[in-house]
Parts: sequence; C-alpha cells; structure tokens
Amino acid sequence: MAKLRTYGRMYLLFQLENIRSLAQYRTDFFLMIFFTAFSQACSLGLIGIIYSNVRQVGGWTMWEIFLLYGFLLFSEGCINFFFQGAWKITNMIHMADLDRFLLRPLPVGLQLLTAKIDFDGLNKMTLAAAVLFLGFYQCSVRWDAGKVGLCFLFLLEACVIRVCMVWIASCFSFWMEGKKNSLNFFMISLGEMAKYPLCIYPPLLQGIFGYLIPYAFVSYYPIGYLLGKEGTTAGVVIMPGICAGMLFLSWIILRYGLKHYESCNY
Repeated sequence: MAKLRTYGRMYLLFQLENIRSLAQYRTDFFLMIFFTAFSQACSLGLIGIIYSNVRQVGGWTMWEIFLLYGFLLFSEGCINFFFQGAWKITNMIHMADLDRFLLRPLPVGLQLLTAKIDFDGLNKMTLAAAVLFLGFYQCSVRWDAGKVGLCFLFLLEACVIRVCMVWIASCFSFWMEGKKNSLNFFMISLGEMAKYPLCIYPPLLQGIFGYLIPYAFVSYYPIGYLLGKEGTTAGVVIMPGICAGMLFLSWIILRYGLKHYESCNY
C-alpha cells in the first residue's frame, strides 16, 4: 500500500511538471482548445444531420447515438489528459528516450504514461459530459442511486479498456523497425465505427468489436444496458473481466517488450 501511495504521488508530480511546461505556450493552448471543440462540434453536427433524415438505425435514435459518442469521447479525453504518454511510446523507443526511464528507480510503465499531458483531453471530457447529460435527459432515463453508480463505473471501465488498447498497440513498436506504428492509426480508425450501435454491423464485425478489439465494451454495452436495450446485460457483466484481462495483457506486452529493447541503433 505504501508503494502505491508513492507511485500515486510521483504520478501527480510528473503531471504537474507537464502542466507547467504547457503553460509556457498559452497561445498554442487556446488554439488547441478552440480547434478541438470545433472538430467535435462538426462530428456531432454530422450525426445530427444524418439522424434528422433517418429516424432510427438498428433501433437506436439520434440521442441514443449521441450517448455512444459521449462515452467514446470521454474515454478518448481520459487518454489524452491523464495518459497521453501511451501514444508517444513509439517515438520514445526510436529516439532512445526510453533509456533515461530505465535508469530511474521507478516503474517504466508509470514514467511512460506520464511522459506527456494534453489539455485537449480535458476539453473532450468536458464536452463528453455535456453530451451525456443532454443525451440521458432526452432519452428519459429513470435514475436511482444504483444506476448512477453503474454509470460512473461503466465510464471508468471504458477508460481502462481504451487506455489498454492504445497501450498494447503502442507497445508493439518494440518489435517494429520503422519509426511509425500503423497499429495506432488502425485503433483510431476503428474507434470511428464504435460511434454507432454494434447491432448494425455484420456478425463478423460484431465478433471483432465484441472480443478481439473490444470497442463494444467502451460504448455499446454500457449505454445499451443503461437504456434497457436487449442483449447488453451479458456484456456489462463480463466488463470487469475484460478490464482485468486488458490490464494483464498490457503488463505482459510491456514486460516482454522491454526485454526486446536494444536502445538506439543509429
């Protein structure tokens, strides 16, 4: 327990240093906030335009789709703000920045996760919270203490799964020769498909998004359960197991990746 408190304190210290470094460039910060809000507003507007002409897709209405979008956007913001370093593993490997982490008496994973912070993520989480509030209000969800607790639990589990997905994709750079990791871009592209109900996809894609690349657990299953959709209960029941499995896989791939690491070769 004492070790966990130490790691938690070190995480906060690293992130405070990242915030101080970003505060030196205020113009960049405000431009980033503006363009992030603009791009997400365009995405929401596109969904609104589509559903103003099509009343339902797979039994899901426009505001229910917005809830899927909100969960996905919140988990993306969580990565950007709290664990942006997961996206930078490829660069750190090929620029030999990882060497300095190996010399410090702290877990390498902790140092990698806190290597960078992005206020773009805070902007996304704020926007996602607003979308979720409006979406649940428009869908007339009946709330009680248990359902509120489940909603926060689902958000936490969605963030864990999403961070692990990015982490695993980035850690494959230990076995790649190039300076770019196409798996990261692949994960981003697949995330666009998670903005829509799993039930509209063919069975093959449902299996891929449900278990191989578990985007369904980031948005479809938790939102479907809160809305009372059929076929989503089993998904939320196994979500804790999916989280545990993803965390274990993330630890394993980092461990073997570090053994394969050979520092800079040029």
